[in-house]
Amino acid sequence: MSADLLSEAFPESLDTLATEAATYASVQLQASQWTEQFEVSLGGETIRIPARLRFRNNHADEALNGDIRLMVRCLRSRSSDGFERQRAVRDLLRDIQPWAAPFIVALIGEYLVEILDDIAGVFGESVPEPIIEFLRENPAYWFLTKQRVSSYWNVYYRRSTRKKDYVGFKLKRQIDRHLRQVAR
Repeated sequence: MSADLLSEAFPESLDTLATEAATYASVQLQASQWTEQFEVSLGGETIRIPARLRFRNNHADEALNGDIRLMVRCLRSRSSDGFERQRAVRDLLRDIQPWAAPFIVALIGEYLVEILDDIAGVFGESVPEPIIEFLRENPAYWFLTKQRVSSYWNVYYRRSTRKKDYVGFKLKRQIDRHLRQVAR
């Protein structure tokens, strides 16, 4: 996947930083890969986020700083390696930027309960404003994400975790509650 395609995951206003982050990430990808992209809106602009990326290695990207590092972490949150996704989201959750919100929400709709626990731990009783703003702008995507939470619970956790105790449903209820409060 080219750096040009990867940079589409970020708003045009961040084009210079996004291009640098995408170039850095693209050389770490396995050769000859293809991935679907999903479209969401961010600040009125359509961005295209890769569904899954296969990296050759799991560099911590320590040589990078600031927003470029966080953008690479956003892209690594789409890794085919669940441990890498978890490391990436932990970095993103330290300082949630508006352009990172789509990547964090995408992980809420996935099956790794350890990542959901990390997200829930940071959210606590509140939901960070960038997440709420992103979801207000993308109600159809939030609906799809909630359907994924239900589906993954049904397939992977139904036998071991009651619905009311499953962290994905707790996050879903908490976010919906905050969205209703904002809508008032």
